[in-house]
Amino acid sequence: MLPEIGALRPWADPSVVALKRLPMHTSSASASASLDGQWVFRLFSSPDAVPTDAVLGSTPVVGAGWTALLVPGTWSMQGVGDGPHYTNVRMPFAGPPPRLPEHNPTGVYRREFSLDQHVEGRTGPLVLTVGGADAVHVVYVNGTLVGYGTDARLPSEYDISPAVRPGRNDLAIVVVRYAAHSYLEDQDAWWLAGLHRGVRLERRPPIRVADVRVTADFDPATRLGSIALAVQVDPGQAPSAGLRVRWWVETPSGARLVPVVEGPVPHEHARAYEFTGFVVDAALDGLRVEPWSAERPALYTCRVELVDALGEVVDSTSRRLGFRRVRVEGNRLLVNGERVWIFGVNRHDHHPDRASAVTVEDLRSDLVTMRRHNVNAIRTSHYPNDDAFYDLCDELGFYVVDEANLEAHAYNRSLADDPRYRAAWLDRGARMVERDRNHPCVILWSLGNESGYGVNHDALAAWIRSTDPSRPVHYEDAIRIEGWQEGGRQVTDLVCPMYPSIDEIREYGESTTGPGGGRPLIMCEYSHAMGNSNGSLGDYWDVITTTPGLQGGFLWEWKDQALRQTLPDGRVRLAYGGQFGDRPHDGNFVADGLVAADGTPHPAMAEVAWVHRPVTVHLDDGALVVTSRRFFASLDDLDCTWELVVDGEVTRSGSWDLPLEAGERRVVPVPVPVPDRGDTRLTVRWTTRSDAWFAPAGYALAWDQVVLRAERIAPVPTGRPVDDLWPDAHTEPRPAVWRAATDNDGVKAAVDGAADLGLGGSTLARWRALGLDRLPAESVVRHEVTTERTEHGVRARHGFEVPADLDDLPRVGVVLEVDPRFTSLRWWGRGPHENYPDRARSAVLGTWTAAVEPCPYLVPQEFGLRTDTSWLELEDPHTGDRIRISTLGEPFAWSATRFGAHDLFEASNDSDLVPGPRLVVHLDAAHRGIGTGACGPDVLPQYRVRPGRYELAYAVSGTAGLGGVHQAPLEQEHRPLVRPD
Repeated sequence: MLPEIGALRPWADPSVVALKRLPMHTSSASASASLDGQWVFRLFSSPDAVPTDAVLGSTPVVGAGWTALLVPGTWSMQGVGDGPHYTNVRMPFAGPPPRLPEHNPTGVYRREFSLDQHVEGRTGPLVLTVGGADAVHVVYVNGTLVGYGTDARLPSEYDISPAVRPGRNDLAIVVVRYAAHSYLEDQDAWWLAGLHRGVRLERRPPIRVADVRVTADFDPATRLGSIALAVQVDPGQAPSAGLRVRWWVETPSGARLVPVVEGPVPHEHARAYEFTGFVVDAALDGLRVEPWSAERPALYTCRVELVDALGEVVDSTSRRLGFRRVRVEGNRLLVNGERVWIFGVNRHDHHPDRASAVTVEDLRSDLVTMRRHNVNAIRTSHYPNDDAFYDLCDELGFYVVDEANLEAHAYNRSLADDPRYRAAWLDRGARMVERDRNHPCVILWSLGNESGYGVNHDALAAWIRSTDPSRPVHYEDAIRIEGWQEGGRQVTDLVCPMYPSIDEIREYGESTTGPGGGRPLIMCEYSHAMGNSNGSLGDYWDVITTTPGLQGGFLWEWKDQALRQTLPDGRVRLAYGGQFGDRPHDGNFVADGLVAADGTPHPAMAEVAWVHRPVTVHLDDGALVVTSRRFFASLDDLDCTWELVVDGEVTRSGSWDLPLEAGERRVVPVPVPVPDRGDTRLTVRWTTRSDAWFAPAGYALAWDQVVLRAERIAPVPTGRPVDDLWPDAHTEPRPAVWRAATDNDGVKAAVDGAADLGLGGSTLARWRALGLDRLPAESVVRHEVTTERTEHGVRARHGFEVPADLDDLPRVGVVLEVDPRFTSLRWWGRGPHENYPDRARSAVLGTWTAAVEPCPYLVPQEFGLRTDTSWLELEDPHTGDRIRISTLGEPFAWSATRFGAHDLFEASNDSDLVPGPRLVVHLDAAHRGIGTGACGPDVLPQYRVRPGRYELAYAVSGTAGLGGVHQAPLEQEHRPLVRPD
């Protein structure tokens, strides 16, 4: 039994949030010593099974049951004990709260530290900080209990001075995997255990600045700033007169904004019952400052010194601050008086090897990729991050919704009213605010996620509003927009729904009587990025940008939470729920990121960047309308170039000098005459003018393509018959109506070990009930084909009749197979990246090249489509041999991969895929959109394959290369298509 605490068993009592833990304070840079690195570790089956000698006596050495483990880290990811466990809604063990499982792995971390080595001989309190321990932790120094803490995502500090001794000291931290408080940490993420954030040691002065709270306001009407400062002093055990606080503020360049301000520290009070502590309050206004925003993150520094009666500085500290004002006025969320767009993402701490133990480099890498795709806002789903995250967001410029570590998803409607959990509810939200209140990046406080609504929310919202009225409060579950049902609207200043449909948000914006009373609507989660997803992003933003009260939202989610795994045969793969033997589990629902676990952007990120772009161009009455979507910064950091694209080829190009100010709209003429024939488009791009912190010079941040003349041309090549060049190089095209189902189509058999989440699935189930995955396409749709062999190749015309009872098919087209040596692709259509009918706004028409691609998704599924194509070339890069497929009618969609649809559908992990013996080429007359139906709206009606007649007409020809020398494009016979753009 654990000494001094085992009989109390606080991990089983939800009302106990901490023992001997110091009060939270605002984050600051301090001269602390890191205790990170290698510790010795031993795992026990439960906290009750930990013997006393595991935390007493000298630090053990590796061996005899003890192993070496790295901190920060989790034992689950270092090969010790139970592995990672993924559930989404369900708890990983049976309830009800606060019941705990008998098997409750408990780890004992041990190491030594030396006072001489770590605190440089100074006097004053010696404070140990446990940055994050999942789930709860107990701390011993030299066998003495020094503290117990809960909340895996906020630091806990303990004064260990009474327990230390000169020389070397023994430190033990006991981490319990599951606690009664785990019911409040039921996030959509891996269940892991261990010290996943750093451990630090700090010697603080005996008389010191205990905390500095700064409210830096900016009045957009006067363009002046003000500061309200509260400096809390710890005067030691014997408060005395003469202590003074002096402070000043430095500009971003280091100059002093105002002269030094000084004030005495209260040390006594005539009426003790009115004594408010050793706090110095001060205020300054009328300051000429540059406001902080995500576009212009101007950071000032507040420096504070504590001076004794002799004028000696006994302690000093500093805080970075930004002058800015956040308000909700009517249906607008305002930053510095402007109704900003929230181009947001939801972000978990995740690394494929270290899971939740992320480094500052990991954080910066995420932010770099976000800014490259025009993300300006982050919701810390669903817990506070490490201090370093907020420092980076302050510096680099991101709006942050800071979310309390509160998610009672499995008991979504009960714990919010449970008095046993009220202390934990308040403690988690209050400590987050106390730590992060100085950060200008934090624009909203969030009461947590998916925890229903109850009196515990009322209490927390009231405390936050009383303590920090400078920021609005956010909570999704308090107001529901479905059917205009209201809940606890008093606890949220926004309407922030999850996965609403486009019609729902439009209706809300247009309504004056809906829930929230006309408050701004910002989706806390939308467009679930699971696998091949994020359909209709452009449709969402069409409504957002044209409807009052709508200001954007946070995409779910930033990164696949897959974990690297070594298989028994030595192969290494990224794995998801259930692939570590975890039961129960929710499968690959954990792999729903815009980027892969290693940070590689998924194809949909191009669409994200486009809908978030900082400047737009459209054609209106023959002129170009250029609009800045920035609110505080000009476009001076961007270069603007244009290209005239005629029949897919760039014929002219140039640059523009368009120095738009924030929010400016300018009408400019088309830079060149429009040709009198051919499909003509103007592509405008905005690139970084010089190297930026997130990208090199020349990186494209915005682009638009406007149609100047909509006359698509059908080019017919004059090559040779394919059969003459490469006998047996291709098979006869076969009708195809099936695609390898996406995650949005439904949960496929390969991952059916997952629970039925009740999300998506109906589309795939219907398709399979119709036999689309196994029946020949000819038995599903009526198909006729006519072919004509000419001296230049083959011309084929396919007709498909989809009967009325087969509404909403995956695709309608043909599939053919060719020699896999054709690995280079060239086409005139939308590109260069993968695009689908409802995710093609970012893909512009032109002539593009690419290589045959691997599947970019963790769970194999349909991928690689390009739409609106006039011709496609398949080339052998070694010989220069080429096959060209050219439309004879409407543009087609195509994909070319080394995998058949059935191969993709049967594989459960991308590590299972083996390239087939042929290049599989799909040509589609129609292809279903992608949608976001794994969690959210399905494909919109206009992007579905409806009953009726479809035609696909094309010519196939070839040219022989000259031993790898690339040939000039084939000559073309031009003919207008049946349908203009």
